Amino acid sequence: MTQTLCDLASSLPGLIGIILDRESKLKRGRFREETLTDVFVAALAAFAGPELVIQYPHEATTGGDLDLEFWHVETGRRILLRLQAKRLNALHNGDKLVSIHHRSYRELLHVVNSTGEYQFKTLVDTSGPYLPLYIFYNHASVSADPYYALDAPQVSGINLAFAFDIEREMQAKIDAKPSVLHHKRLSHLRPFFFELKDILCPGSHLAGLVPTPDAVSDKLRDEWRRPRLRGRPSDDSERMLRYLSEAPSLRPSRDPRQRLPDGPAIRTSAAVERDTITFISGRTEDERTPRIIDPRHPRRG
Repeated sequence: MTQTLCDLASSLPGLIGIILDRESKLKRGRFREETLTDVFVAALAAFAGPELVIQYPHEATTGGDLDLEFWHVETGRRILLRLQAKRLNALHNGDKLVSIHHRSYRELLHVVNSTGEYQFKTLVDTSGPYLPLYIFYNHASVSADPYYALDAPQVSGINLAFAFDIEREMQAKIDAKPSVLHHKRLSHLRPFFFELKDILCPGSHLAGLVPTPDAVSDKLRDEWRRPRLRGRPSDDSERMLRYLSEAPSLRPSRDPRQRLPDGPAIRTSAAVERDTITFISGRTEDERTPRIIDPRHPRRG
């Protein structure tokens, strides 16, 4: 049984991978990104209460995207993450078997109908104070395949990547036309991956139920600086280049005036445009801390 967010960060990728493997048993269709993100949010709902609040928009959205907000009440510091979901393509493309090193994320070059822009550009260009990330859903059979067994980063049912890196790779693919670059393949994008635990369980332990904005930021900044270039030994020059290109959204901001309204731990809200999960640390005994109705203990908050 999952007891902590660290436990969830370890177990949920395996569950997502199994779900994707079992879609081959479906008579029609496949699991969409929205479905897998719903599983992710539902798993986090087990922790809903004074330290974790889930808000749904009044109108349902599509695309499988999700906002995570880490807020430290006492200091007013917060870091905001915007996750765009993409799933790995199936084992078969029609009647054709897709080899393990050709498995890819076909929808990475999705075009937004309302704007005509590539979705990857919209994600980066409209993220504002949010740090844009991709959340990739992968089959358990792929993550267990010997092809991905030896090298790091580890491939699992859930991997994350900075949208800035994915944007660069997709733009390179577009700019290379008519040449074909296989930049949507898992085998190509793997060096950019990191793990779910890096945001849900940064560090060796959590002081409370949820991580602080600074703990998440420190882990993400370390991950951002990790060299990713292929074909040569990692060196200090790439690390310095990534340090100099570090986005401001990798660091917590501070606005003590912002406050989550009182209310239930799971709610609908006109204030959010997509599913939003707020992780509340540094709770105080004054009005700065919202009163959250814990579904497990209705009289507490």
